[in-house]
Amino acid sequence: MTVDDFYSHLKTRNIPPLLCVYGEETFLVRKAVAELRQVVFPAGQDDFNDSLFQGKELRAEQVIDTAQTLPMFADKRLVTIRDAHQIPTAEQEKLLSYVDDPAPETCLLLVANKIDSRRKFFQKFKKQGEFVEFKPLAERELPGYLKRLLYDKDIEISDDALSLFCAMVSVGLNEVHSELDKLLTFIGDKTLIDVKDVKDVVSRGRAENIFELGNAVGRGDVGKALSLVSRLSASGEASLKILSLLTRHFRQLWKVREMSAQRMSSRDIAAQVRIPFFVVDGLIRQAGQFSRENFMSAHRMFLETDLAMKSSGANADALLEQLIHKLIGLKNKKGA
Repeated sequence: MTVDDFYSHLKTRNIPPLLCVYGEETFLVRKAVAELRQVVFPAGQDDFNDSLFQGKELRAEQVIDTAQTLPMFADKRLVTIRDAHQIPTAEQEKLLSYVDDPAPETCLLLVANKIDSRRKFFQKFKKQGEFVEFKPLAERELPGYLKRLLYDKDIEISDDALSLFCAMVSVGLNEVHSELDKLLTFIGDKTLIDVKDVKDVVSRGRAENIFELGNAVGRGDVGKALSLVSRLSASGEASLKILSLLTRHFRQLWKVREMSAQRMSSRDIAAQVRIPFFVVDGLIRQAGQFSRENFMSAHRMFLETDLAMKSSGANADALLEQLIHKLIGLKNKKGA
């Protein structure tokens, strides 16, 4: 089931008896669960027909007993299993009998960040029920997403303000909505968001530190680069998020370098890369410190570090520090 199919089903109150919503974009997952609950319980909280279980602590017998109980004074019962990817294997096996024959009056809802499709339980659940995946927003999709949100609120945003906002936040929708809510509160009754509004409200600390980190790497200044990483970490940024931000920054630099080599104007580069016009010259100077070969090597390093952080069990901070040393090492191998 696609995301659009899911919301179409909600509009017609067609709730499947077996449903799994999952994905890395937790904001969209939570939103989907909230809207499903609103359809199942239009009058609000329902203590009789609303049951919640945690995957890691789940006991299959309790879930099955609850799911097979007819709803009281309502058409539907909702049984939710949070962190469904943590359901113990033994309990997954016990739940298979219910998955084969679910109660039509109940919606058994699995909520998870990820799903191991190799598991028999999830294979059977997908065959018998519906899966809806909420993927992270791609960087190129963020401007359009924001415009749609603001359009629904009858608010416009200038192109430069939109570019600046996108440059200063990650594509994670929790952060996007948090910063956007602050911005909307700040502008009050205004119907146009301009660059000054974004500058006044959205936190610049991280964006500035990432830019300076790129500069420090370009200069070969190990001490400054590691100091900036420490500053980002101290402000609450996880190593994996810092890696993501640094990867995004270098990807932008690579695009800027290629376009600059084609003698495109600063205005055209800003439009193509979707960055504020007033930061283009700084990025052009920074990008000029790296060769095409440097960027290709850096891209491989980012992929290797990302994989190591997610799968090797190694210390993420140490991996990030190693990456900084490797990136600076590229300066001694600058190619054409």
